[in-house]
Amino acid sequence: MNMQYEIAKIITKNQISDEEIDKELALLSRKQWNEQCTLLDKMMKEHVENHKDKPAEEVMLQDLINVGAANNVSETTVWIAYLKWQDVEYIIPDKM
Repeated sequence: MNMQYEIAKIITKNQISDEEIDKELALLSRKQWNEQCTLLDKMMKEHVENHKDKPAEEVMLQDLINVGAANNVSETTVWIAYLKWQDVEYIIPDKM
């Protein structure tokens, strides 16, 4: 089980399989993902700042959905690509 995938599925409320995420990640080249993640990063920062009337997570999820739709991939895959682009890994502590 890929914990990063599981967290992304929970955040995006999507039950896509790990295999499907891997397939979708392979649909775009590294250069294309870099371009999409750069765009997503800019969009999320702008939209969160300019939509104070909506919860930030709602605005961010809509941006993930929009970028996913534009690239024929799920918002979960976009979130994983974005995390990889940022070189971020989730660490789950044993005890909270």
